[in-house]
Amino acid sequence: MTTRASHSACSTPTPPRRGYTLIEMLVVFAVIGVIAAFALPRFRMERFQVDSAARSLNMALMSARTDAAARGHNVLIVFDTAKGLVRTVWDANNNERVDVGEHTRPTLMPEGVRFGRGTSVPAFGTDAGQFPTLQQVNSQPMLVMQRNGALDRAAVFYLGARRKRSSDSFGDTRMVRVDRATGRGRVFIYLSSGWKAQ
Repeated sequence: MTTRASHSACSTPTPPRRGYTLIEMLVVFAVIGVIAAFALPRFRMERFQVDSAARSLNMALMSARTDAAARGHNVLIVFDTAKGLVRTVWDANNNERVDVGEHTRPTLMPEGVRFGRGTSVPAFGTDAGQFPTLQQVNSQPMLVMQRNGALDRAAVFYLGARRKRSSDSFGDTRMVRVDRATGRGRVFIYLSSGWKAQ
């Protein structure tokens, strides 16, 4: 009896365990946010825009090929670099000019994308530029998609972000290499080791 009483007298009641306060939780979330900002790569909208532009250029080429085969005449692919758009023109009389009344379909490049690779990105092989090798129509470079689905020439196009970056600007550049025989484009990205197909 005495032992039981002394044992209960020695034990001290433990205080009820309390939870975390709102301020403590906010501090923890703030610390996690700061760590994540340094550890995770920054979200880069420019890369998504350039990827979208490369896909848009490929879609314009595919549409021109389909139109040329279906209509039985050439289709012009005209590059308006100032406005950042690609126009496909149904060249109904095959004179390789944009005449009044000929059907035109514009493909607008995403905002923040320009034609050109910039100075920090090496050219693909011996391709120093894209537009000097193309025909011109109204002072704008163009490709001719012929009725058989082939282009008048092969071409290389560079697409880059308008906002220049210092060390990693090459990550914002895409190259579309267009095959003359098939009229299809293939997209490449420049990594530190060179151009790689996407």
